[in-house]
Amino acid sequence: MSTLHVINKSDAALWSSCVATLSRGDSLLLIEDAVYAGLPEQQQNVFVPDGVKLIALAEDLAVRGISAKIRPEIGNTTYSGFVALSLAHERVVSWQ
Repeated sequence: MSTLHVINKSDAALWSSCVATLSRGDSLLLIEDAVYAGLPEQQQNVFVPDGVKLIALAEDLAVRGISAKIRPEIGNTTYSGFVALSLAHERVVSWQ
């Protein structure tokens, strides 16, 4: 059963809780201030297991002026892509 995990903060405790539940086939969508985790200098702080897709919301990257700075292995999506991701996974968990 695949899960879309949506995280909106760059809080260490929240990240630890979220990452502990990730499984192969899951996706982790970074929104709001969590998109900062996609910056190269944050790479050592954000460990995502193999088989988990890491995606950032393009609009939140753009608003924060970091679209061009995001690590290349992180995909991006729009709000309509967010909806499509929600429908493509059996469950959606929002981490706040």
